[in-house]
Amino acid sequence: MLAQARRPEEHDFEQDNAGSVGAPSLVRTEWIACNACGADSFRYLSRVREWQIGRCRNCGLVYVNPTPFFEPTESFSRLSLAFQYTRFQHVIRPETLEHERSQMRAQFEKLAQLGGGARTGRRMLDVGCGSGTSVHAAVEVGWDAIGIDIDPELIELGGRELQVDLRCCSVMDIEERENSFDFVRMRDVIEHLPNPHTALLRIRQLLRPGGMLLVATPNENSLAAQLRLLLGGKRDRIATVPPPHHLHGFSPSTLRRLFDRAGFRSREIFTTTPVDPRYVTARNMGAAGEKIRSGFWHAAQGLGRGSMLVGWAQKA
Repeated sequence: MLAQARRPEEHDFEQDNAGSVGAPSLVRTEWIACNACGADSFRYLSRVREWQIGRCRNCGLVYVNPTPFFEPTESFSRLSLAFQYTRFQHVIRPETLEHERSQMRAQFEKLAQLGGGARTGRRMLDVGCGSGTSVHAAVEVGWDAIGIDIDPELIELGGRELQVDLRCCSVMDIEERENSFDFVRMRDVIEHLPNPHTALLRIRQLLRPGGMLLVATPNENSLAAQLRLLLGGKRDRIATVPPPHHLHGFSPSTLRRLFDRAGFRSREIFTTTPVDPRYVTARNMGAAGEKIRSGFWHAAQGLGRGSMLVGWAQKA
């Protein structure tokens, strides 16, 4: 029988976290309801150090409970580096800039096809921009772009080397008026957030009517992830990475629920490969030449069980 999920008191968690990964950056931890459907029905699945991984009994969203809230500090930068997720962004390479230019052109073309954004000022917000290479690319192709991230080292690096508008803050704290943007992008971001629902409510405020949101995130229900569990792999990851780096693992159905709950109109939700140049980082593209893995990824995509999940949603 699965153990009962525990709702620790705040002081208990602080004692448990002494000296653990990420503790210096924690503002607080909080027991949360499901961000996709709103139900407080967390079913415990496993534990990774002090982190409880579980699934919503109502809709199936996988998430950490209680969940940590981080602040934009140097210790958060060190935490990101410890997971090696942002290491490649600490050096801005010409090939990365070229990859981002190509990707932004593809995304702006898709935006035009969907009839969203670009109706007025061609203004974009990149949430979780890292060192701002995508922001730089958007500016190069004629958009007014802003990037935000809670990693101060990457924001300082990108602002210095790329000379673009980067701000060290969360989407909840950005100082912009409502109806300010035509396009908001979240690439490899939503899985890190403790509060995806409230973040999307804020994004909806920031978007102009008809504006578009793009979310790209690992697919929790990918063929690769499910085969790993079927073959005896431990339930020690959310969206391919252990907590507390990833906090939510979305599937196509739970992402659609989240869009609906936040008041967006879902336009397209589909899965793709980890080497799709339209939606993944330059770092991912290094695996494109691995024939066996790449072949598996494309086969999984053909079955609708690709490793990456992409969602386009529009503000009515």
